[in-house]
Amino acid sequence: MWQSEPSGMPSRIRACSCLIALLGLWLAAGAASASTLPDPVVDQGYPLRKVGAGELRWLGFPIYDASLWTSTGRYSGFGPGETVALSLWYQRSFSRDELLRITETAWKKLGQPDAAQRELWLAELRRQWTDVAPGRNVTTVVTPNGPTRFYDQHGRFAQVDDPAFGPAFLAIWLHPRSVVSDLRLELLGGRDAVAATAAN
Repeated sequence: MWQSEPSGMPSRIRACSCLIALLGLWLAAGAASASTLPDPVVDQGYPLRKVGAGELRWLGFPIYDASLWTSTGRYSGFGPGETVALSLWYQRSFSRDELLRITETAWKKLGQPDAAQRELWLAELRRQWTDVAPGRNVTTVVTPNGPTRFYDQHGRFAQVDDPAFGPAFLAIWLHPRSVVSDLRLELLGGRDAVAATAAN
């Protein structure tokens, strides 16, 4: 009986049980988010199948869960008729300006696009992007020879009409010289999948 336990023990046990339950819910939510797309993307009826998924960490701290989706469930570039989507479930906060700086730095390290085009796209993103907080999803959908659309759990919040933007933006994660090389391998389905794609 609880009454026979030392003073304060029941409350400590209950508190511990609550923490364990919350941890389980958090882990379950993380597992689900890494393998799902937000409802507004699903509702659009895009023909998407998952290629791979992974987690980005920095100095041991989780940044976001990521998953790559294409029309075929494989990634071999932005071929004719291919819709490509990258879904990020954030685990920490970033301001809009931080996201823009990260994007600009990644593009500069890749050496693309050129400076003039980079400034035009960054200005367009600055007008439309907002801050992100833990638990927010941002899914980038690149349509064939069409616009690139950004969605979160509430719907579409940004769009860039230039067809060249989408491949250049997703190159941050998918280019062979991506600064997130380990995550890139996971997004592309692992080393075997990358090797098979290269062989073809």
